[in-house]
Amino acid sequence: MNYRWELLPTPPQFSLELSREYGKYAAKLLALRGLHTWEQVQAFLDPDHYIPTPAGSLPDLERAVKRLLRALELGEKIWIWGDFDCDGVTSTTLLLSALRPLGFQVQFTLPLRSGEGHGLNRPRLEQVLAQGCQVLVTVDCGVGNAAEIAIAQAQGVDVIVTDHHTLPDPLPAAHAVVNPLRLPAEHPLRFLPGVGVAYKLAEALYAALGIPDVEQHLDLVAVGIVADVAVLQRECRYLVQRGLPILANTQRLGLRALLEQEMSRAKRELSAQDIGFRLAPKLNAIGRLEDASLAVELLTTTDGVRAQELVQLFMATNEERKHLTQQVVQEASQQVDSLDLTQERAIVLAGSGWSQGVVGIAAGRLAEQYGCPTVLIAKDEAVGRGYGSGRSIPGVSLVEAIEAVRPLLLGGGGHPMAAGIQVELSCLPTLQLALRRELAARVSPDQHTRALSLEIVIDLALLESQGRDPVAELDDLYQQLQLLQPFGHGNPLPTVALMNFRPSRSNPKASKNGQHLSFQLTGAQGSRTLWFWREGEQLATLAQLRALDLALHLEASDWDPHPWQGKVLAVRPSSDWHIPVSTSKSLQVEDRRQSSSPELLPVSAASRYDGRMIPPPSPELLLTRWPWLPADLAQLLQQVQPQKLILAATGHRWEQLPTQVTRLMQLWQSGQRDPQHLSEATGLPTEWLVDLSGSDLSREIVPLLMACIQESQAFHRWLDEASPTAIRQLCQRLLRPDPPLATIGSEQGSGSLSQQPFTGENGQKT
Repeated sequence: MNYRWELLPTPPQFSLELSREYGKYAAKLLALRGLHTWEQVQAFLDPDHYIPTPAGSLPDLERAVKRLLRALELGEKIWIWGDFDCDGVTSTTLLLSALRPLGFQVQFTLPLRSGEGHGLNRPRLEQVLAQGCQVLVTVDCGVGNAAEIAIAQAQGVDVIVTDHHTLPDPLPAAHAVVNPLRLPAEHPLRFLPGVGVAYKLAEALYAALGIPDVEQHLDLVAVGIVADVAVLQRECRYLVQRGLPILANTQRLGLRALLEQEMSRAKRELSAQDIGFRLAPKLNAIGRLEDASLAVELLTTTDGVRAQELVQLFMATNEERKHLTQQVVQEASQQVDSLDLTQERAIVLAGSGWSQGVVGIAAGRLAEQYGCPTVLIAKDEAVGRGYGSGRSIPGVSLVEAIEAVRPLLLGGGGHPMAAGIQVELSCLPTLQLALRRELAARVSPDQHTRALSLEIVIDLALLESQGRDPVAELDDLYQQLQLLQPFGHGNPLPTVALMNFRPSRSNPKASKNGQHLSFQLTGAQGSRTLWFWREGEQLATLAQLRALDLALHLEASDWDPHPWQGKVLAVRPSSDWHIPVSTSKSLQVEDRRQSSSPELLPVSAASRYDGRMIPPPSPELLLTRWPWLPADLAQLLQQVQPQKLILAATGHRWEQLPTQVTRLMQLWQSGQRDPQHLSEATGLPTEWLVDLSGSDLSREIVPLLMACIQESQAFHRWLDEASPTAIRQLCQRLLRPDPPLATIGSEQGSGSLSQQPFTGENGQKT
């Protein structure tokens, strides 16, 4: 994989108060994640400061609860229809564990991955109905099964759909459709996966019955959320934070046995990474190769001996899964070698003998290796069908591409980054061509090299010149990173750029089998190991370079005497790269803010910014309008790279806002949602309108817009009143690719930003 190294600068909203409280590295990461106020940061870091969202916020949830309570009262038979992946298994187990002790008559069924696939299918549905089902509750599936739901409803069986997959239009005619995608884009529950929706249903049932202790089921919620790669923000993050300690002390015998098997060497707290890389693969392996009902049995058994038997079966099945995955990867890679990916831009391959249960994992490996959206299809000649699974890259939606070729498919759906399909083998060649074209059309030319966003930059040469210990610096960084746990989708483990590492004859060195490399970072506090997996063949080349830049993750260590080890992601020659250190003479500021006609100023060499298009690079930059927000000023400065800044700006004409907002509401209510069109018609910034485009309710538009306006007004007041020196200090910070983290905590002056919008030179908040 070729990487494009992107060094992320410290945002202008960097808070010195947060830096003093949590550390300079944690403060930068919080700012990069858009967390600037104490309230935001505390709710993110500490679940005690987060206000949970009422379960009743989910559409149709109260209707679902009433129907289940009626089933309890009448003694009706309830069936839970789950899914065979980890999210579906934990969702099914959660409802079984929650409902049975309350007196519900409840059974469950899970389809087989091979031959049945995700969601409802008619043959199994008829079996369930024949066994006397009176209420059917789907978990992690069902929203795309309108035909099967209609069959059940026609036979007098009320169907309650709890799902989180893409909504069809129209929704199925079920008794209730509980799906967080029916909520506005910014709603705290929007990111819930299947197990999160199931938990909210159980939470509402417990509340209706006045029963405490629904939180005991959060161990399953944490497993399901992380395993389904749900976005670890808002309610999902809170539920995982609450669930991890419960999981570490789970009373479920099977889950405890699996934890003991996987975590026997670890001398640390359980993390989200442990779920994603240790627990989830074993729970998923059964559903990939066997009957996922065994996973539900593992999570519900009260027999310790049976729990141990199942854990051993899961471990063996996972080893088989690894072998089958490697087989598919190797065979698919041979086919990729005959493709010109610079022209194809996407991989859509099929093979006989491939296991349906592992093509998704193999597709993920190829997508990572080649940087292309990948769909792999297992051909089953016995039934004349192909079963495919795809994994994508950021910005390329598999669901959109699948919808474009829907007439060629027997079925398909999922998420933008992961989806599945079924196809008749007679249509397979046509589908491969069409799907590849659809995916390729969504890949931009620069996506062949994946962006490597580097959030923390540490220059070893700079540390050495300051007499500071690099090992102590990274130990401190690792401790600050733990504050931001749990890491996952939406809150990724930060990538660190370690610049100017000096290799030697023995550093790096190859592992015993020659497949891997290890770098030793040494200092006064000992040494730390940085592993570069599967890159042993690079030893001779890297050892000859004078200096290297290493991009890496700091990961918890199970067996090392030290708390962390490094996982190197990429290496490049450093070329004597250093973090730029600005001086007071690096940017000149000329103050012409009192000019009555700034557009007539005779400034021949300057690029002019009037609040619209960013001008080309120039030694001088003339501001005749203030940028809307600090981030806009940062983008302007970094693209123009001026040596001289001429202040001749005036604030935006806020008196026009009522007219602009009224016009926006008129267009919004008429169905117009395109941010560019709305911006041209109203004069409001496109960036604000992009943030509004996911909102479903008109009443949300004005509060969201006013929040942007108030922040912009505060920024403009500060720019109107600040001295040229203060503005120059701010702009010099914004011009740096990344400020020296060693000095960021000691910056002084009114140009330093706190968590409040801006502070004037007299110390008064504006």
